[in-house]
Amino acid sequence: MLSVQTSAGLTRRELLTVGGVSLLGLSLPEMLRHEARAQTSANRGTGFGRAQSLIFLYLQGSPSHIDTWDPKPDAPAEYRGEFSPIATTVPGMLLSEVLPRLSRQAHRFTLIRSLGVKPRGLTNHGAAIYMLMTGYDPSNFTPTGLSVPPSREDLPSAGSLVARFRPVERGALGYIALCGPVREGSVAGVGQGAGILGGAYDPFPMYDDPTRELPLQSLSLPADVTLGRLQARIDLRGRLAPTSRLGPADFDGYYGRAYSLIESARAANAFRLAGESSTVREQYGLTKFGQSCLLARRLIERGSRFVQVNWPSGSDTEPVAGPDGSWDTHRNNFPMLRDWRCPVFDRSLSALLEDLATRGLLETTLVVAVGEFGRSPRIGAPTTNNVGPGGRDHWPACYTCLLAGGGIPGGRVYGASDRHGAYPERNPVHPYDLLSTLYHALGIDSGTEYRDRLQRPRRLVEHGGVVTGLY
Repeated sequence: MLSVQTSAGLTRRELLTVGGVSLLGLSLPEMLRHEARAQTSANRGTGFGRAQSLIFLYLQGSPSHIDTWDPKPDAPAEYRGEFSPIATTVPGMLLSEVLPRLSRQAHRFTLIRSLGVKPRGLTNHGAAIYMLMTGYDPSNFTPTGLSVPPSREDLPSAGSLVARFRPVERGALGYIALCGPVREGSVAGVGQGAGILGGAYDPFPMYDDPTRELPLQSLSLPADVTLGRLQARIDLRGRLAPTSRLGPADFDGYYGRAYSLIESARAANAFRLAGESSTVREQYGLTKFGQSCLLARRLIERGSRFVQVNWPSGSDTEPVAGPDGSWDTHRNNFPMLRDWRCPVFDRSLSALLEDLATRGLLETTLVVAVGEFGRSPRIGAPTTNNVGPGGRDHWPACYTCLLAGGGIPGGRVYGASDRHGAYPERNPVHPYDLLSTLYHALGIDSGTEYRDRLQRPRRLVEHGGVVTGLY
């Protein structure tokens, strides 16, 4: 069973008995935790619950922050790189020349330029991904921080927790993953599933190429099955659930969700991109990532809560030419960003922000774009991670995140990196602070707890708090 946070509306005298045990069956430490959470809830501050939905653009492989969002024109050439900075619609905010469209949208987003973390193990992708996705240090990775296949023993991803604590209306998809799975090497699904929460809170995956017609068999009934017949089957399975591998909670979650999705055409209609004009589709770019961003907009219009758009190429993948190649630029960083990665990303995200704003959705939709870390400040420096000519290595110590909408004002920069983009210089932000802020924006108190398989209370994030300075 999961234990959900409750408000401590009773006085301490009412809660305690002579023997030190509360009337509600709580120990003194548990009672004090409830009190502390109630005080936190009373001081949630500006921005709590302003976002009704979240679009999480996960740039797996990790773009170079210096060559995109945090240019260093005054640094030596071996740090600043080949690109020049350009002005934006916000005075004083500079972006790299490879993001011209986003430069015209700068008044709509805020940049955190002081995000940083030290992952457990070596600075490989897997551990950093797990931390970003779950809000916890990994405990089941190899000693070098490499990924292991996901399991039901994992802690849940942010999307799964949002699906659990901010459920959607019947007929809507709560947590969807688009474009491709989170992948490091041969391991897919790192930190993206519901783990110990159970399969009912796993993401609905749609990894087919959205530049083509998407298969929707899973959201419709076979020709010879009616809704009444399906309901009869579900009722029968429900009576048998106690003797099956599925517990009653899992059963209700799986089949209740499936029935509501089939009963309503809302979710299926969201995936029918043919309903969009060719002009709109071209604005997003006729690429996997671009059309997935358009799908994200269509899904949140139809009541989805958390839509995760994963960059189509996994982490730890050799960067190659083409619109779907990797951000993991250990070599050839500059031609890959200039010719392929940034034009696709720049077009897609700028179209998404403009589209949401035009439709009046940006105020209640939080858009987040981030990788698992940044890239090394010094170009081509020999390291254990096989950096080649013109490449940048993994760099978790400092990187940038973009946030737009959902009550967070645009046109600002929060925090700063040092002159080389190597370490936070002002207002450092941990990834767990970022996740706490996302929960806060969606109206989920970051002090909320659930129970793991050993019945231990788990917070949504291991540590950290809301970045109130963003508001």
